[in-house]
Amino acid sequence: MTAPVITEPVLLAGPAALLDGGPAADLQVANLGAALVRAAARPDAGRIHFVQPDGGDHSISYPELLDAARRILTGLRAGGARPGDRVLLQVRAEPDLLAAFWAAVLGGFVPIPVPAGKADAPDAAAQQLEWIWAGYERPWVVAGDDGPPPPAAMTEAGSWLGRTGELRGQAPAEEFHPAAADDLAVLLLTSGSTGVPKAVALTHRNILARSAATAAVRGLDAATRSFNWMPLDHIGGLVMFHARDVLVGCTQVHARTAWILEDPTRWFDQISRHRADTTWAPNFAFALVNDRAAAIAGQDWDLTSLRYIMNGGESVKARVITRFLDLLAPFGLPRTSMHPGWGMSETSAGVVDTVFDPETMGDERFVPVGRPHPGVSVRIVDEHDEPLPVGVVGRLQVTGAPVFSGYYRNPEQNAKSFTADGWFRSGDLAVVEDGVLTVTGRVDDLIVVNGAEYHGHEIEAAVEELAFVEPSYTVVTPATVPGGTREELVVFFHPRGATPAAEAAGRIRELVGARYGLEIGQVVTLAKADIPKTGIGKLRRAELRKGHERRGAQAANGA
Repeated sequence: MTAPVITEPVLLAGPAALLDGGPAADLQVANLGAALVRAAARPDAGRIHFVQPDGGDHSISYPELLDAARRILTGLRAGGARPGDRVLLQVRAEPDLLAAFWAAVLGGFVPIPVPAGKADAPDAAAQQLEWIWAGYERPWVVAGDDGPPPPAAMTEAGSWLGRTGELRGQAPAEEFHPAAADDLAVLLLTSGSTGVPKAVALTHRNILARSAATAAVRGLDAATRSFNWMPLDHIGGLVMFHARDVLVGCTQVHARTAWILEDPTRWFDQISRHRADTTWAPNFAFALVNDRAAAIAGQDWDLTSLRYIMNGGESVKARVITRFLDLLAPFGLPRTSMHPGWGMSETSAGVVDTVFDPETMGDERFVPVGRPHPGVSVRIVDEHDEPLPVGVVGRLQVTGAPVFSGYYRNPEQNAKSFTADGWFRSGDLAVVEDGVLTVTGRVDDLIVVNGAEYHGHEIEAAVEELAFVEPSYTVVTPATVPGGTREELVVFFHPRGATPAAEAAGRIRELVGARYGLEIGQVVTLAKADIPKTGIGKLRRAELRKGHERRGAQAANGA
């Protein structure tokens, strides 16, 4: 698909590029806390499993989760928390994090999950917690049992409510706050690299509307068995999977992100073991699986149960997922299991998806992501927010029941993020054709050279076809040269094998030049640790670019 990009206002020559998912799904319950109470009372509800480092698992029932949340809620109230108060949660142990999250929800507090960081870096975790605590006007704080001591400023301010272990020792609360559907349910921190991170403010209605719609569209119910390996302080793990699965009362299995990334074959070991039918990951994860073809050949998996693999969070690559489906076909993976989709924290996770057909979509430059779910509408506009016709690439905007109403206490950013008629500016580029949405890239990642436009993610995928390039660690971006007089195209990558650096750089230049007609200014080899990623493994391109430009300027000035 190579639809044109329009950068100047145009007169519509046909129907506007707008897709409407229809009326929002019934919320089913009054608020998010009521979903947990209902799940705990269901005789057909599944269990919640947490995969351990040895591949085994610890599981709890929904009644056990509710009991733990009720006990922590008593402790939060005893510490002084009142409905509407914000509570930072920095808890590494997943069962404790979920119990604390639900305690806050049931009490009418607003949880703010904060990544607990690495166990061997407690100082960094403590600094992050104090930084966010100060930036969000000193809210209440709950920490995990293995967390660092609370900063003195936190205890002196009276913000420290305690650790989950001691809070669990309380008697279970008998009464819950009757939250309204439009009350705040959670604040989710964005992955920005500078300043205090923005917080996406999601209401009970946002989360329930998205969960109910996805369950209805994809046939999810108490018999569903899901597998998630994204962090439970992230939109994907906490809202897209856990909260949805609580609403339907199904079996859910959670593994730690780092454990899966150490060996991606563990993902399908667990899916086979648990007979999971639903999972998800950004596209890079499927490339990592493809890269383990030799190790996969000897497995004895049974993947016949896996019918719903959500692929979203970044650009979807037809070549990658076609190879993935071919690779796992011998284990019974259905050819219709892959579902490219679109969504973000601001839409309460995925709100558009479709079924990938390798026979008809396998050669697509940009993979269609489908139609919006009930309660969601999307449209394509130009840079002036004027509607564009079907078949023209423009800026993707979204509205509907799952879409948040703004970043928490950030009027300046909200003014930039919403149109005058209330649509959210997603920052993505997309096109509508044949009643289907296709996302082509990010506005900020578009590379313009001599008036021609290129998507960085496409060039990155091409570079990763080279055997000496480690998948998921490649960034292609323009960067300002020292002195600020011009930009040049830079390729960052992590090497593998024994290919000499000079030869690797030459082959990368040759490939990009031959395929795209582009000249590469620098090819930079980096260690994995020096390539910034988000908590779910997505590349932080802007952060890498800024660091490269800063180091170049310092070197030019002799610093």
